[in-house]
Amino acid sequence: MDRLSDARALLPWQAGCIRLDTLTVEALLCLRHLEDEEGFERLTCRPVHLRGADELRIRYQTALEDPATLICGVYLQGTLRPVGKLTASNYNSRNRSAEVGYFLAPPWRGKGLMRQALSALCSMLLLEFGLNKLYAQTGAFNAPSIRLLERVGFRQEGVLRQHHELNGVLWDDAIFSLLQQDYTPNPKRPAGAGR
Repeated sequence: MDRLSDARALLPWQAGCIRLDTLTVEALLCLRHLEDEEGFERLTCRPVHLRGADELRIRYQTALEDPATLICGVYLQGTLRPVGKLTASNYNSRNRSAEVGYFLAPPWRGKGLMRQALSALCSMLLLEFGLNKLYAQTGAFNAPSIRLLERVGFRQEGVLRQHHELNGVLWDDAIFSLLQQDYTPNPKRPAGAGR
């Protein structure tokens, strides 16, 4: 368990009406286009740099090859085009933790798909791969993201005050985590979920 990228061997991962699977650089570029349409600066507290397609292509290829990162596509069962993505990064092999991030294309929101997808990622990484902790950071203004994390079982651990600039306003960011010992897979998870 020295490399988070080793969890790729668990893909594809089936759960309900979604499948977690690998992504190509081209699929990541398409998802990034959707993020940009929404306003990528809303999704991250980090500085946003405008990058051309060639630079993004190189960055995504590097991320896909990074041993401390796992990027999964969220697919509807029976489809080949991703509707979203999940990322596990900042892997720490010493305390067996990783930070999670997620994006779902706007037409697919409000249908419970990201809850299924994030729950599937938690099952895969906590129960199968053996991580101890997953954590996430989200803007205090992002109520849907906070609800998602809470519904999957994450607990708020802290607040980074005035950490997320959006439209000239400094918002707090909330830090959430989920420990392996506290994680209960969705009891409605269908038989055969997983590999």
